[in-house]
Amino acid sequence: MEVDVLVAGGGPAGCTTAAAMTQLGLRTLLADAGQDRRKQLAGELLHPVGVEELTAFGFSEVLRGAPVVGFAVIDHERTALLPYGPGNRGLGIEHHLLVEPLLDVLERAGAVEVRRKTRVALVADGPDGVEVTLSHEGGSERVRARMLVAADGRASPLRRALGIAERHDRLSMMVGVLVDAAMLPHPDRGHLFVGGPAPVLAYPISESRARVMVDLPLGSAPARLRTEAAILSGVPEPLRSAVLEALEHEPPLVASNDTRVMDHVSEGRVVLVGDAAGCCHPLSASGIASAVRDARVLHGAMAEARGDVPVALAAYARARRPANRTRIALASALYEAFCNDSGEMAALRSGLFRYWERSPEGARVSMSLLSTRETRMSVMAREYARVVAHGLVALGAGSVRAVRGPRRAVRAGTLLVASALPHLRTAMAGAVEDRLLAHPPHPPGAGEPLLPSRASASRS
Repeated sequence: MEVDVLVAGGGPAGCTTAAAMTQLGLRTLLADAGQDRRKQLAGELLHPVGVEELTAFGFSEVLRGAPVVGFAVIDHERTALLPYGPGNRGLGIEHHLLVEPLLDVLERAGAVEVRRKTRVALVADGPDGVEVTLSHEGGSERVRARMLVAADGRASPLRRALGIAERHDRLSMMVGVLVDAAMLPHPDRGHLFVGGPAPVLAYPISESRARVMVDLPLGSAPARLRTEAAILSGVPEPLRSAVLEALEHEPPLVASNDTRVMDHVSEGRVVLVGDAAGCCHPLSASGIASAVRDARVLHGAMAEARGDVPVALAAYARARRPANRTRIALASALYEAFCNDSGEMAALRSGLFRYWERSPEGARVSMSLLSTRETRMSVMAREYARVVAHGLVALGAGSVRAVRGPRRAVRAGTLLVASALPHLRTAMAGAVEDRLLAHPPHPPGAGEPLLPSRASASRS
């Protein structure tokens, strides 16, 4: 059997990529391994970018969850409301209620051949195509594709088979429970509670239910939430009691929190999308938005290259890099700020709230960065520097509760600047790279065009 594009993985990244490829007139097959998604603690909050892209690729009928208008960041008595902006709406929806209907939509539309409970194993990757084995309950078969898309998650077996190097940092683990949505302080927003020893993420997933995800150290058992009261000390009542009650009634979902940065995102005619191409701590809830953005970028690269796979994959790697790099750098900086109880990080948190309280535009830009609407590293560098400056002012004013006395304030200020420098250097280097990537040399085309004509690309 031969196809133009074989997509491995039926999550948001795989389904949107499959839909994108069929918009280009390509014969596309999607193989999904068929995990039980009711047992997965995975993407459930769609920022507006994710909603817009899923709608554009024909999945609007599955977007039936709880509307989300922005985030609330809460540190005990301090609350900052970060808006998406006028006309922008996100969506909270339980993971399996999002992903399984995506596959149903593809099957009903008929343009994509969907194979459920089917695993993909790479056999050979040559200059003209990829050969794989599809394994399912009925046996196995060989398939040849001109391009293979690995959308098989952050542990990506296909990525490992290709030997693509990665930097993998295991950060913590996440414990997720379901509670009554009425327990959320702001029912139409995502929540980030930062007043405890580690961040707690919460958001509505329907009119009646909300997900609460608690960050715990690696190796922890969910029972720690019941035996160590300090862990939930940053979560206000009655939500805190609702979390503890939920733990008594049903086993929580558990997942590891990781940062994965790939050495490269394509090898031959195989390309990585979504979490297979990189992931970060979920406190910004940007995973789905990033995944469907990859589908859009690959779609554009294939259309521009008229289906010349090597040229398209090189263009895809360049085009997706700025947004992905900014997302991972931002998540890393925020996780350090919210999980570190040192004086300098307390000052940084005070700086965040001081900035948001005094600058509505700053709050909007911060939400734009968190939601991946804004992807420029230059903007992240500017915003991070402003937050550090506000943190230094807070130290000078003596308003950082964890830092008392002039000497401690001076020391905390010095350490704050020192801790900020690596993040600022990374952001500034990224900003320079962004400018270079915006004007790349146009690579010469080579190989057999995969798209039949410019006309078929224009139908997208």
